[in-house]
Amino acid sequence: MLIHCVIYDIFPVYKEIRVYSMAQTEKKGGLLRKSSASKKPLKEKVVLMYDEIFTTEDPSKCNPRFWEELFLMKVNLEYLEGKLEALDGEELMKIKDNINCLFQHCIQALGEEHPIRVVNALQTLCALIRGVHQKNKSTSGFDIINMLVGFDKAELCMKNLMESLDSLLCAEGSESLKSLCLKLLLCLVTVTDNISQNTILEYVMINSIFEAILQILSSPLSRREHGYDAVVLLALLVNYRKYESVNPYIVKLSIVDDEATLNGMGLVIAQALSEYNRQYKDKEEEHQTGFFSALTNMVGSMFIADADEKISVQTNEAILLALYEAVHLNRNFITVLAQSHPEMGLMTTPTSPVPTTPVTPLGTTPPSSDVISSAELPLDADVQTSNLLITFLKYSSIVMQDTKALINLLKFLMSNETVLLAKHNIFTLALMVVNLFNMFITYGDTFLPTPSSYDELYYEIIRMHQNFDNLYSMVLRLSTNAGQWKEPASKVTHALVNIRAEGEKLCFTYKAEECKSRAIINHFNPKIESYAAVNHISQLSEDQVLEVVRSNYDTLTLKLQDGLDQYERYSEQHKEAAFFKELVRSISINVRKNLAFNTLSQELLLKEFSTIS
Repeated sequence: MLIHCVIYDIFPVYKEIRVYSMAQTEKKGGLLRKSSASKKPLKEKVVLMYDEIFTTEDPSKCNPRFWEELFLMKVNLEYLEGKLEALDGEELMKIKDNINCLFQHCIQALGEEHPIRVVNALQTLCALIRGVHQKNKSTSGFDIINMLVGFDKAELCMKNLMESLDSLLCAEGSESLKSLCLKLLLCLVTVTDNISQNTILEYVMINSIFEAILQILSSPLSRREHGYDAVVLLALLVNYRKYESVNPYIVKLSIVDDEATLNGMGLVIAQALSEYNRQYKDKEEEHQTGFFSALTNMVGSMFIADADEKISVQTNEAILLALYEAVHLNRNFITVLAQSHPEMGLMTTPTSPVPTTPVTPLGTTPPSSDVISSAELPLDADVQTSNLLITFLKYSSIVMQDTKALINLLKFLMSNETVLLAKHNIFTLALMVVNLFNMFITYGDTFLPTPSSYDELYYEIIRMHQNFDNLYSMVLRLSTNAGQWKEPASKVTHALVNIRAEGEKLCFTYKAEECKSRAIINHFNPKIESYAAVNHISQLSEDQVLEVVRSNYDTLTLKLQDGLDQYERYSEQHKEAAFFKELVRSISINVRKNLAFNTLSQELLLKEFSTIS
């Protein structure tokens, strides 16, 4: 009896698929056009049903099984959204009751036993939410919540919706359903550019899905399939009115202490960044070889001032935001940054096929699922290990290359000294840049991925010594004058001691005392000149310079810089709030643009569901 019921409910779907395969169809505006030109264009049944919804009459008045049949029909997202887009605000208000009814029946269908109905309901909800929001302009004269569900039923309907999504995400079953649930939630969050103006998210705050997200991140299988969407969703939810009210997702994220969950979140972020690094390395190897090609895979490229133009890149803002929120809000996440794991991308495992996604710029798409979760990999002495911090630094070295973010920045400050000093204390920024160099000089051997990257850092400092000399001359001049910049300029002077030799300090001009300290530039330049003279070489190669650097570390004396491990207490609100609001807006627009709901064909779904017990 049960088999007969299943066949009875699924039969219309098979019938639709059979019609599609037999006819050579042309699908445009919901029309099915047979290959014969003499035949009149026919509309799909689902399109005819949509047309009934877009009238002022109750579509179930003449057909009591209207809603049951609708969710057995393959969704036509383009037609449904286009139909909504074609209406003005007044026309949409006339069919409000039918829109409310469709929304409510979609929620009811989420509780159905047959997955086909659930999938069609999820896709229909996505089209409804996006289509109605397109009309939600200031001149439309309607409220989005009232238009979708009605004020009188909103609280109960949204509660049911969130509970259904939570159940689907936590249940064992179809991965396609879980994927669509996450895409629907991302659709809900990103329909407005400014997510804090999205009033429908109040119901997502009240009916939390936080635990469902954590469950995805803590499970190796779910994380591999859905981790990227889950992390992006969490990062966006955390930023909903975060400066205006108590956000439950912020509170809950801040107290997570489950090791499996935190490591899972870190692995998702690391995989996304590692995949980007790998793709970039592959692309660059096609274009270039030599020193600079190798350097971009290491942190040292942050210090290059005039390297050749690199491949155009686009940052993955959503993943960077997720990393920031995890570090900023959860004190337990700091241990994840240093958690050792096999280098991402070195090993792969077979995985089930995943739906295709639109082609987007490098770095904005989820990592491919062949990048295995390293939590399931045993550590092997022969496998190079990494951690999230190293992966992030490598990623940063790539995305910062187009600005050529540190020596060119110093050059900009120096060339615009007069204009900038009239409005800003440029020495605070200059000190941050110099201390970043000092951090790598003093402690780089503890976190740089290879010894050679440390050598290459010294190479770049020596190669670009003129810029540091110019900076030193500027800050020395201002630090010896009794002006308002004396103290901040003096701090930069002191911070430069390891990067350059202070020597004579141009004392004949500035009456400064001679300093006998030795630093990188003053130490290595004579060694390089001597090597060239002894070997009768007019111009040394990169490898030769690096050999000189490696051979003379033991005679280099560095001064331990005070305060490198001290910092001003960070405060996001007020100081950085405007930046993060614009960042979240950019992420919301990008996520919305790249969401794809119709990539799952009905045939693939039927095949998947046939294996579900």
